[in-house]
Amino acid sequence: MGIIIRQSIRSSIISYFGVAIGYVNILWLYPYFLSTEQVGLFRLIQSTAYLLATFGQMGLAQSFIKFYPEFKHKKGYLAAALVGGTMGFLLLCGFTGVFQRQIVNYFSRESPLFVEYFQVTLIVSYLIILFQLLEAYSRSLLKIVFPTLMKDIGLRVLTMAFLLCYGFGYLRFNQLVYLLIAIYATVLLGLLIHFARNRELHFSLDFGFLKQGRLKRIVHYGLFSLIGAGGTQIILQIDSVMISGSLGLEETGIYTIAFFIGIVIEMPKRAIAQLSSALLAQSFNKHDMAAVKKLYQQTSINQLLIGSLLLIGIWANLSNIYAFIPNNEAYLTGVNVVLFIGLGKLSDMAFGTNGEIIVMSKYFRFNVVAVAVLAVLTILLNLWLIPLFGIEGAAVASFLAMLTFNLTKYIFVWYKFGIQPFNSKTLVLLAIAAGALILNSLVVPFNNPLLDLLLRSTMIAFFVLGLAYWLKVSDEFNNLIHQVLEKLNLR
Repeated sequence: MGIIIRQSIRSSIISYFGVAIGYVNILWLYPYFLSTEQVGLFRLIQSTAYLLATFGQMGLAQSFIKFYPEFKHKKGYLAAALVGGTMGFLLLCGFTGVFQRQIVNYFSRESPLFVEYFQVTLIVSYLIILFQLLEAYSRSLLKIVFPTLMKDIGLRVLTMAFLLCYGFGYLRFNQLVYLLIAIYATVLLGLLIHFARNRELHFSLDFGFLKQGRLKRIVHYGLFSLIGAGGTQIILQIDSVMISGSLGLEETGIYTIAFFIGIVIEMPKRAIAQLSSALLAQSFNKHDMAAVKKLYQQTSINQLLIGSLLLIGIWANLSNIYAFIPNNEAYLTGVNVVLFIGLGKLSDMAFGTNGEIIVMSKYFRFNVVAVAVLAVLTILLNLWLIPLFGIEGAAVASFLAMLTFNLTKYIFVWYKFGIQPFNSKTLVLLAIAAGALILNSLVVPFNNPLLDLLLRSTMIAFFVLGLAYWLKVSDEFNNLIHQVLEKLNLR
């Protein structure tokens, strides 16, 4: 376990550093150097590439991890996965070829620039497929740090470098777009070189081990995994695709900036989910449902506390945040998008570890079905709401889909296990959040955005955290405060 913990900690540090670089790129460099249409194009190419890559790899990345212990001594296993990914990509190309007219018709009216660069999207999707398969190989070796470094740091640093080159006139915009291929190719090559230097790159075209029904098992598991993975990518990426097709790349650019402000709220959940999954696995293994219930309620109240504080802080300071975004007047129509994206993420946090509980139990298949249903619901809601309300409709669709998804899992866990995450402390915390919103509305804004942001954020933090501590909303939060006070010799 020691190596896993060390790798997880290092990987998490790299991921958060990568997120910081990503926010510099998206919230400052993009709007400073690119028009809203160009921002939308960058977002759409990468969103579509990730979406296509998920279906192109046909669940092989998940299959690789699942069956690696069985086939790790077969030198043809890695080559078989890469060949399978290539075949999946060729099928993807065939599919897009068959439906080329429909694809062109969907984007040509509002986003003709995307049609011009669709080949870039396809090539990037293939590079993503290969990278994800190699990443799965690295995970199977229990080595996750370097792939995380390439994916979370390498991609964003290269993007930043080329954006600066474009901004200072060394590149034309069409060159910048085509350099997306070079960016993804570079991180893929970096991963290959890393494996080669560690003598872990074993290739063989001997696929004899796939006989006797083994290929069937791998494909069956991969296709089942594809349902969940494909549904997840649809949920994450389809809004940008549908906004581009219905409203145009300019609206996609505005939505992109607002979306990335809103999803700040979910960042703490990622670390909590990694830790809680391991604890839940141990509890289910011991058939300790009391521990499962306790963790369920702990994650719910703590995530709701963190998420509420962040959402209120962002909403209260939204005008200040936009004041620091270059050319912000072009993006101000996305203000309400931030709110609904944030509410969707907050609802996901408030329901605690419902998804992790299902995945770690004998009912794990239900989560795959639920994700697939959520993907369909997300598409239908976007089809309905985008024509009515524009980019705000896409954000509302995301919120409603996420809320419905979590309510479904909540009811399922309550029905199957007789546990649920909410109690009287949940109501107390919601009352504190409402009080913070009222307090914020009474504060007269300062003319200086930075000063207003600092003072307003400090006031909200003291109000929410102070009352949460005084009313003992979360035992874990109170214990953390006590530890800090003891280290400062204040308790």
